[in-house]
Amino acid sequence: MPTKITNRLDSAALQNILRVTREPLRQFTDSQVHDLLCADLPGYLQYLESALGELAGGQANITLPEKLLFQQPGENGDFRVMPCVRTTASGRLHKTVKLVGTNRHGQRVPDQISVGKACYLDPLENYVSHQFDACLLSSIRTGACAALAQRYLQSAHHPPRTINLVGAGRVGFYTTLCLLSDHHAASLTITDLQPERATQLVEALQKIVPHWHITHSPYADLADCELLILATTSERPIYHPDQFHADLVISLGADCREQRELHSHSRWQQQPLFVDTKDSLRYGDLAAWNPDGKSLIDLIDLAALSSSATPTAYPALFISTGSALLDNLTISYLVELIAETEDEGQPAEITAETR
Repeated sequence: MPTKITNRLDSAALQNILRVTREPLRQFTDSQVHDLLCADLPGYLQYLESALGELAGGQANITLPEKLLFQQPGENGDFRVMPCVRTTASGRLHKTVKLVGTNRHGQRVPDQISVGKACYLDPLENYVSHQFDACLLSSIRTGACAALAQRYLQSAHHPPRTINLVGAGRVGFYTTLCLLSDHHAASLTITDLQPERATQLVEALQKIVPHWHITHSPYADLADCELLILATTSERPIYHPDQFHADLVISLGADCREQRELHSHSRWQQQPLFVDTKDSLRYGDLAAWNPDGKSLIDLIDLAALSSSATPTAYPALFISTGSALLDNLTISYLVELIAETEDEGQPAEITAETR
């Protein structure tokens, strides 16, 4: 029979054997992430654009494996692991990983489709030094992705004057805020399957940018526009190019296997497709269309092309399914911003919860 252990070691003796050291960890809530990133959206976008420019120019490099998505048979949801390691032009190492789930059940965490955590690892010792709630971080970085795509694909001398937004949720809200940081005036029409959400978003944005013309409308009444943003959770195609014209279409909501936002159309096959990451080929509309992966131009390629004089052929299509690179850039920005804030002597409790 197994020998039963009756004499337990005291804590000091056990520690001498196990030698366990508590890992320093800073934890940040969704609200803190919102405050930190939205405090200076132009600065955040400039950080992203500069980092993409370094990568495009070969001064920086990344390790960016494919996103791992796990979904059980018959499950209406998933979870995904999204790692990225980036070395900047100055030699600084940024290691990040996001573990995020698609929460369609919504019982313990209601009305929040994106759940999980985003982590920043100590570059030398590889423990998690900073942990962020991932819901709003993911939404804001998706909005920033849309704003960067718009910058790269539409001339700075001719920003969109007419914008249609389909989907009045978190991603739609943050996409609009990021676009606001670039443009002084525009006409924005918002539509949502739940009209009250569109109304609420219109009222909120009118307070933030009273000089914009912002209205809500049923989808069937949307008119031609220069920029169309799709930010939904739809499981079937929504937009067909024959419904109304858009110079640039940015799809943000079909980020898993069963979601769709775009009807298949020969127009999409006639010119290159723009994506946040070429991993997008495995999800949503691109997985349904099964196009030639060689025709995909990702954000790093776009950053390189933006410095050329070659104009974009319209209508153009950009698809985002979620990029671990943009997670890495966003988390790195937060970590650096937190360090700067605390170096300036601002109270730590404003920016972080220590534990």
